[in-house]
Amino acid sequence: VFNALYQNHELPQVKAGEKYYIASKLFMLYQPIEIKEQVKNVIITFGGSDPQNYSDRLLDIITKHPEKYRDYHFYVVLGRAKLNVKRLMEYGSYPNIDILYDIKNMPEIMSKCDIAITSRGRTGYELAILGIPTIAMAQNKREEKHGFMCHENGFNYLGLNPSDRVIETNLDLYLNLTPQERKEYQEILLSKDLRNGRQRVMNLINSL
Repeated sequence: VFNALYQNHELPQVKAGEKYYIASKLFMLYQPIEIKEQVKNVIITFGGSDPQNYSDRLLDIITKHPEKYRDYHFYVVLGRAKLNVKRLMEYGSYPNIDILYDIKNMPEIMSKCDIAITSRGRTGYELAILGIPTIAMAQNKREEKHGFMCHENGFNYLGLNPSDRVIETNLDLYLNLTPQERKEYQEILLSKDLRNGRQRVMNLINSL
């Protein structure tokens, strides 16, 4: 059994943790992002369903403060299981917001961005492969146990269902990180050898 989302397991037949994450071959075609002088582009993506409605809450925060966020561009990616897509699509009328639905080439969008906000699933591994400084939030109790997206691994983890004030404060913090601070986060993210997980899993399977 291989499970990259959980950390450490007592059973010898269960291999858990980031060592066994199998990156999509599409992501392997992309190099880590270049750390720019200022944050300009932000990706917001919360998986297929986003049960905590983090996408909605962030869009509400951004559009309530148009002056504060006017110099940033937000790419909001919605999954196929999101319930209120039609209403959220209306936010695309703002000049600095793109609402993207069920896209096929996620690394292409991610590679345009300087920071990210996501939940605590496999998307965190994809952002780490690209070295994108990331704010993470858990969607449920199960995601709270997904230990890779933590401060020690270069993420800013806010826990389960943080308040809008906490989300806004941390968004503002990340928008204003210096290039050096973002570079330090990137170095931690890239220090995890996620690109070779596929080969490690194949080697273990072939050794049976």
